[in-house]
Amino acid sequence: MTIQENGSINKPGGDIDAWCSKCKMILAHTIEAMVGDRPARVHCNTCKAQHAYKAAAPRTAQERSEGKQGETRTPLSARPRASRYKSLLKASEQAAPVAYSTKGTYAEGDVLDHPTFGRGVTTEVKDRTKIVVLFDSGTKTLMHGG
Repeated sequence: MTIQENGSINKPGGDIDAWCSKCKMILAHTIEAMVGDRPARVHCNTCKAQHAYKAAAPRTAQERSEGKQGETRTPLSARPRASRYKSLLKASEQAAPVAYSTKGTYAEGDVLDHPTFGRGVTTEVKDRTKIVVLFDSGTKTLMHGG
């Protein structure tokens, strides 16, 4: 059992303020189950909905993207792609891109033009039948030598 700030003791059947996911407000709830000394399940005394205990309202998307000092961070989707792709392409600049085919055989460093993924650089030859290619959209494992 834990003691709340107001001096009451948390135990099954006791009251606690919690976020009601149905009412969308902090309201009085009755504790139904505890895990250790923390409430786990509660039911709202207003709407009678049962749900997991939530001490506070869920954070908004904007609050989640804010930094510790309130700075707004750039979402991952808006950040520039890792420069590894660009640096590999630049290093292979002299190599003419080859049209990708499952029947072709490729080596590490080969530049490929794939009909779906676009231009990519072979980063690894896994075995006689598979290669790993880095495209602007990410890494793909492709067939080769078939």
